[in-house]
Amino acid sequence: MPARATRRTWAEVDLDAITANLHAVRAQVGPGTRVMAVVKADGYGHGAVRVARQAVEAGADWLGVATLEEGLKLRRAGIRAPVLVLGSVAAADVADAVRHDLGLTIASSDALPAFARVRRRVRLHLKIDTGMTRLGVTVDEVPSVLNRVAGAGLRLEGVYTHLASAEEPDHSFTRDQLNRFDAVLPQVRARFPEVIVHAANSAAALGHPRSRYDLVRVGLAMYGLYPDRQFTSQVTLIPAMRLLSRVVRTVRANPGTAVSYGATYRVLRPTTIATIACGYADGYPRLAGTNGEVIVSGTRVHVAGRVCMDHLMVDAGDSPVHPGDTVELFGRGVSVDAVAEWAHTISYEVVCGVGLRVPRVYLRGRAR
Repeated sequence: MPARATRRTWAEVDLDAITANLHAVRAQVGPGTRVMAVVKADGYGHGAVRVARQAVEAGADWLGVATLEEGLKLRRAGIRAPVLVLGSVAAADVADAVRHDLGLTIASSDALPAFARVRRRVRLHLKIDTGMTRLGVTVDEVPSVLNRVAGAGLRLEGVYTHLASAEEPDHSFTRDQLNRFDAVLPQVRARFPEVIVHAANSAAALGHPRSRYDLVRVGLAMYGLYPDRQFTSQVTLIPAMRLLSRVVRTVRANPGTAVSYGATYRVLRPTTIATIACGYADGYPRLAGTNGEVIVSGTRVHVAGRVCMDHLMVDAGDSPVHPGDTVELFGRGVSVDAVAEWAHTISYEVVCGVGLRVPRVYLRGRAR
């Protein structure tokens, strides 16, 4: 549906771009590898339920979330595809997760008693820490954990690890992690021959064929963003989100006029200062204000002064800018990667930071 004229700031999400990106990744990894669409953090800010439905329609075999609550949200929306909770789940919540047929991660050996107490079938994926040092059992713990899983009458549906440096040009750390993972896989497969093996995130799926195993976990790439510039030559991705706003005020300013908090920006020549109805509470990073640029009615202009909670100002020069004009904060003309660079952060944080008060407008037939 079109954005209402009354909206101050909104995010357009191109669902066809989600489909195109998943198809592009699947073509890259080959038909024999299944795909998990990662929709944690409200679908990286794009809207978990709508993205999940689109991903399943596009052929995703699994959905990945970080928390029990995220998994339950998908189930309450009527999504029946296999869902894996990639994070830890409290012992008291295991039974609820199992009732809703959510796959659960063995994130530490301490979690096993809670899984063993559940009388129904538990879909378990063993996570092995091969170098991330965040979640998972250590390589040395694997034999004892396998014994405890089998002894409790449980079954492993999957086994996986997470690669910490797959987007880095130096592949040595990724090779070391995969070597550690490969070293324990025979033990796992000996106990559970049909186990699903997965390790690749978006960067590894695109750049490390060895990591693809049975399934790849596609997050950032599904949303049309590259883990690193080195991957742009390997696959064509379409950014799925545009952050848009409107001009709410214009004023003609003389040299010396101060703009925004701290008066850090001073007008150097006669110019038009336009106020945009988007601030850091909406998801435009405060740190991006120093060097940031936006597009107002087709003209690229610089952010003037510090980004405020609810607004930012731009120096439009002599461009014809008027209240009500549409502004692109990021999307087609200004990339998410550019905003991330200006804010000294990563694209993940920019899209995940789009605020809850910003409505998502879902579009079809716009991917290109």
